[in-house]
Amino acid sequence: MELLEQLEAQIAELLDRLDRLRAENTRLHAEASAIVAEKAVLEEENRKLHDSLAQEENLRVEALKRIDALLHRIQEHDSVE
Repeated sequence: MELLEQLEAQIAELLDRLDRLRAENTRLHAEASAIVAEKAVLEEENRKLHDSLAQEENLRVEALKRIDALLHRIQEHDSVE
């Protein structure tokens, strides 16, 4: 009879452990899903920032070209006088 009681106790402990592991698995799955969602948001933000940076670089290059053209006009004007 004592062996049967030990077996029952061990089975109860195993079932409790199974419940805890299932709960932990559910929590970890939810956490992983949240991390994946956050990663997607950060990737989109990164893409937008990259695009914005590329656009700013293009604007900077165009501004430098215009400044160079203005300096060239000033130099030509000064050399004519």
